[in-house]
Amino acid sequence: MWTVAAGEGAQFAIVSRRNNSSSQHARLLVFGSLGLFTLSVGIGFALIGAWPVMPFAGIECVALFLAYRWLQSHDDDFELITIDADHVVVQARDGSKVERHQLNRHWAQVVTEESPGGRVRVFLRVHGREVDFGRLLVDDARLSLAKRLREQLSRPVDS
Repeated sequence: MWTVAAGEGAQFAIVSRRNNSSSQHARLLVFGSLGLFTLSVGIGFALIGAWPVMPFAGIECVALFLAYRWLQSHDDDFELITIDADHVVVQARDGSKVERHQLNRHWAQVVTEESPGGRVRVFLRVHGREVDFGRLLVDDARLSLAKRLREQLSRPVDS
């Protein structure tokens, strides 16, 4: 999570992104080597007569490919919250799905609640409508963000 300089009339903007600890090339190398190892073990067993291993090796390679594609599709996930004089805009990308919610700043409330599993949920509420945010953050960072947003929403609007 980091704060970015506000632009185009926005007074406050904050972006949170996934922590991609490895590059796309590194992930391809890891998944490719796992698939190659699986196939080589399967072929080795098939050569000594244990051919029923090959379908399972193939299924494992397909599962590795699907996991790689899923990680790749979520590389660019983000949440962006901007606050200007009259609006709070929450934009989020999850895979190929992009959502944008525009709320009235003067009525927006930052609400936190703890779910039964102990995870903290943070959302903006306006006239009974709720917009979740902070799904890419750990609980402590989510609570810190909620505090900063409350401070920003309570500040008087500059003309």
